[in-house]
Amino acid sequence: MWGDNLSFSSKVKSEIEKTEPKDKCEQRAYIRQAYFLAGTMAHPEKSYHMEFATDTLYKQRLSDAFAFFGLAPKEHQRKGVDILYFKEGEQIATILAVMDVPSSLFEFENCRVDKDMNNAINRVANAQAANADKVISASARHVRDIQDIQRIACLSDLSLELAQVAQLRLENPFATLEDIGGQLKPPISKSGVNHRLRRIGEIAERYRKREGEQ
Repeated sequence: MWGDNLSFSSKVKSEIEKTEPKDKCEQRAYIRQAYFLAGTMAHPEKSYHMEFATDTLYKQRLSDAFAFFGLAPKEHQRKGVDILYFKEGEQIATILAVMDVPSSLFEFENCRVDKDMNNAINRVANAQAANADKVISASARHVRDIQDIQRIACLSDLSLELAQVAQLRLENPFATLEDIGGQLKPPISKSGVNHRLRRIGEIAERYRKREGEQ
């Protein structure tokens, strides 16, 4: 079924304009006839795209037939021919169901499930990569702050609770805040670790500012 494509011609026009669909069965048949006479559909593995070449009265009747099933095609022109088209998977699946082509609908839905699954996997992978970048960037900032405190003063200037977190961050530069919090005695939450590291950053910034003024 994929790629069925007949350019719009006077013969196609005369065939389709003979019919004026009224009830649900006639609307189904009209859409099916329109597709097989002047329709085309990309393979769903490549893209979601179904279109119908139309003209004048046929265009309006076909639009009405789609509207009967709650479908709203988009329009454009190609070489002087009006094209009604769909690019959403859900709408194309509905049209295949309306046309009563179960084998094509089954294949389309299988491809759609595979694509949706792959897209979901890619989104998760991208999110994980983005989170990893954030963790690395934050860790580098923490380590720089702690090293600046060591260079300008020393960690012993920090309170015990801050010095413990600073030492663990230096020893575990790629650990999550949860991991660092779990190594403390007693353990503290991620937000608790983040709060202490933020205080360390503020102290480091004061030391750097003081150093710059000397």
